[in-house]
Amino acid sequence: MGVNTAYVTNNSVIVTVGDSVPTVATDPNVPNKLRLVTKSGESVIDFQTLPPAPQILQVKNQYVKAGDDLTLFGRYFYFVDTVYFPGEDVFVTSGFQTNSAGTTLTVKVPEGLDFSESQSISVVTRSGGSATNRNTQIYNGKGMFADFDTNGALEWPWNWGWGISGEMIKPSQPGIEGLEGNFAGMNQPFPASYGWNNDKVINLANWGGVQIFPTAPAEEYSPGAPAASFDIRFELAINTTENISGLNVQLWYPDKNGNELSFDVPLSEVIRATDGSWHTISVAMNRLTNGNTRLNTYADLLAGDGGGVKQLRLLIINTTSSDIRAVVGIDNVRVVRAIN
Repeated sequence: MGVNTAYVTNNSVIVTVGDSVPTVATDPNVPNKLRLVTKSGESVIDFQTLPPAPQILQVKNQYVKAGDDLTLFGRYFYFVDTVYFPGEDVFVTSGFQTNSAGTTLTVKVPEGLDFSESQSISVVTRSGGSATNRNTQIYNGKGMFADFDTNGALEWPWNWGWGISGEMIKPSQPGIEGLEGNFAGMNQPFPASYGWNNDKVINLANWGGVQIFPTAPAEEYSPGAPAASFDIRFELAINTTENISGLNVQLWYPDKNGNELSFDVPLSEVIRATDGSWHTISVAMNRLTNGNTRLNTYADLLAGDGGGVKQLRLLIINTTSSDIRAVVGIDNVRVVRAIN
């Protein structure tokens, strides 16, 4: 490794241990020696280098319950000791499945989840513990407004807005099985070059102005809370043998001033497998924009459009020049308080 002479004195040498340094995690035969060479000679001491502390970058599917397999994507999942779940003394110490690159970790969700203090997962290895943030959370049972099963301001399978046919709201599609009950399905060649059809649109709306977005518990869904504190989340599954680079899911929302706010998520950035398995997509609410216009507070979402209609659109967009045939499922559209 390189040495910055600014960090060298007669009594000490400070160096940064980079990712290129082999560790016992990736090479069991690593010599575990530290060798310092100067003009006057060299010194060798025993020195074991461990990988860095684990990092959770994505929870594959946040909509889990006790007994389900939970898969995490990240870095440095080596020598895993414990995975902690929300709740006091809710953890797992065995049965982990990891890959050789240390980038995936699968664990069985235990009983006794308690979200009164947190909704995050953390991983502890011989190198330390992972940080918790909005990317390490699982579903805490709050904020759901479109599960395609439970009637409220939106009624399934027909009285919920417009877009896909109610016949496409069912518990399975080719290559995709529902997480729990029905989900919204799309099965088509998604038209090239931003082409449009209603069968790739889910426009969740209550035309009478009844609130579809969560307002309780009041302390979490305070109208004055910053929009940046909330995520719009949902599960998406895709079954295809084709390349999904160029397929986006767009979130669209018309605000009270007539601005059409939107944000596109490239599916290839969040979907790790196109085998029909479910992945959680999460978008911070303030990322929906139109130029410099964005939602500032949660009240801006609750207000709906200029006519008082409460709505949110999910749309699959194909940005490429060729149709892409795929089966897509979307479920459990919700607003989550991601930052308190």
